[in-house]
Amino acid sequence: MLRNDDLALIPKQIVADHGLSAPVDDVWRAWSELYFEATQIVPFRTLREIETHNLTRVLRQFAVGADAAKYVELFFQVTTKIELYPETREVLSALTPVRSAIVSNADQEHVAAWDFTLPVEFILISETVRAYKPHRLVFERALQQLGLAPHEVLHVGDSEVDDVKGAKEAGLSVAWVNRDGRRRRADVPAPDFEIRDLRQLPPLLRHR
Repeated sequence: MLRNDDLALIPKQIVADHGLSAPVDDVWRAWSELYFEATQIVPFRTLREIETHNLTRVLRQFAVGADAAKYVELFFQVTTKIELYPETREVLSALTPVRSAIVSNADQEHVAAWDFTLPVEFILISETVRAYKPHRLVFERALQQLGLAPHEVLHVGDSEVDDVKGAKEAGLSVAWVNRDGRRRRADVPAPDFEIRDLRQLPPLLRHR
């Protein structure tokens, strides 16, 4: 529901600033792998703490001795400027009387920067839960707030790992929003439904 296509700016900037011969994709891959690892380690750390650690590790991995602070700030510039997909408000409004909520891997720093409101019961963020998707605790907390059992909820999300794998392991049905038609990762279970955008959600719910 929330769109942010600019995260690639961080590895691109690292490569450009330091004249790296390594492809941007290699820097992106190294950074992504550290993210998935770091968000599942206890004790909980905020994204600012995680990215300060991760981006420092990425720089060292590519033999760059620079301070990571510049890239941490770029990460937050990018991730706090969120725009909604065009159909988001219309679809959420059309879901009534179906109950809806948002579960996001965001911190208070992100939510404070959002300049929009959405017609949902609540927005549950990782800093509140002290865990990040795909950890099952995030989904269990959302179920608790809704007062519903896993089989009564359809989780909708675009991340194979955070949303599909996480929700399935927590016992929820899942609709994977696969906007670009990419192939599902081999280590991710099949979603119950696959849709190209949120406009396909209301008809799907009417037939559940």
